[in-house]
Amino acid sequence: AHFFCSACLANFLQAFGTAEYAEQRKGKGRALCPMKDSESPFADGALVAHVPQDVFDDYLQIRIKVAEKGIQEQIEKENGLKIQELKEKLAKATGTSEQNEMDKHRLKVIDDIFTLKCPRCKLAFFDYDNCSAISCAGCSCGFCSYCLEDCGKDAHQHFYKNKSKCPVEGGPLFIKHDLWLEYQRKRKGKLLCEYIATLPEDKRKTLCDLVAPDAKDLGIKMPTNLSAASLAPEAHGLVVMRLSVPRKLRGALAEKAKALLKKDVALHVPDPKDKVRISASMGNVVLARNAPVASMAKKDVAARLPDDFLVTIDDDWVEIECPKEKIPHGWVKAKHVVGRPEAGKVAKIKDAGGFGSTMVRKLAKQEEGKNTAGYLNDGADCKVRSHWIEAVWEKVPAGLGVAPAKAGRGFLNADDVPEDDVTLRGNKEDCQPVAAELEKALGVALHPKVGGKAGVDIAGKGRGRGRGRGRGRG
Repeated sequence: AHFFCSACLANFLQAFGTAEYAEQRKGKGRALCPMKDSESPFADGALVAHVPQDVFDDYLQIRIKVAEKGIQEQIEKENGLKIQELKEKLAKATGTSEQNEMDKHRLKVIDDIFTLKCPRCKLAFFDYDNCSAISCAGCSCGFCSYCLEDCGKDAHQHFYKNKSKCPVEGGPLFIKHDLWLEYQRKRKGKLLCEYIATLPEDKRKTLCDLVAPDAKDLGIKMPTNLSAASLAPEAHGLVVMRLSVPRKLRGALAEKAKALLKKDVALHVPDPKDKVRISASMGNVVLARNAPVASMAKKDVAARLPDDFLVTIDDDWVEIECPKEKIPHGWVKAKHVVGRPEAGKVAKIKDAGGFGSTMVRKLAKQEEGKNTAGYLNDGADCKVRSHWIEAVWEKVPAGLGVAPAKAGRGFLNADDVPEDDVTLRGNKEDCQPVAAELEKALGVALHPKVGGKAGVDIAGKGRGRGRGRGRGRG
């Protein structure tokens, strides 16, 4: 037996968390005794009794990560065997001409759509560590792990020129592996639909039946509507138009849209309970504060969250001043502010519940009583100082371009919590007038954008150091 003090054991587990994947997977994500060539991992009971809870939680996350990567490797291995089997079958031409034709289509889907490859040497890759600017292990090509664009020797500039996000798919430079997989599922699903649309109508269902098991293994949704317009909407003049709709107005939006939507225009409004992806208005890090104060002091910063991180919105606060109403400073819920709150501008107050007056709080907290600064009658003018979103986030793991952080609650600048996740889908000519009518009905600018992840404003122009190593198979 070997003995470790609790501090040394905790340090060992923390070092294990930063070890290479090859080292972590020796014990299937479990730490092996470092004092001898052992294949027996430490017992969980012994570890949890002698290390801090957060260290043990990190250790469990490593095991989950190793298990996920192991599954992904197995899927890629099976795909490789399927590809080889199909190539051998086609080389022998043992089936009918129709069977051979469908096998060629299936091979195309598995080999070129479901399998990620270096854009230069076509070496398949299935793993990388957090940084999405990948360097191919075969030819040293630098490429983007989202859109697979060949970026020469280094793909970092591909991200830096677009606020550290892929300009095509919108994925951030640093991202958790499970979130990156979700981007890939959506991308592969879109490419699959576009490929199916190129086939004659009588062949589409056959191909779908052939590749459905492969898609299921990868978590890719198969299309149910096999019409060309549904499979490849952009090729048929259909667009997805993003609208920036304040969350407080989304209930009203759904009601007003019923009378304004045209037959071939569909509106999608995210569920209020859905998690929201944050996006840094400056740089690529979102500062979460302990209180709604634009301070960089260490004591005021609750966490540094990476771009594209998911948060749950808990509340929406607006800081105001109303000297005419003898309330020099206070906080109201955003739902009581008419229109979109903008710092430095004057806004009117209207109680969202229809009671005629709105409570102003001294601090951005739910408490009333001593926290009450006064009341404002409907129609009162106030100057907006700032706008903050109170949110909850999960643990920030290492390797995402920011310091690891515990799960927590705090305040995010509203500019870092995008509202452009409401969409219209249809012909651009039909979507434009619908968007204009919705703007009039809601009384706020919706900034409609179409095309790409950066988006192009239909009224003008749109907005818009780790190093990953790809691991491949031949």
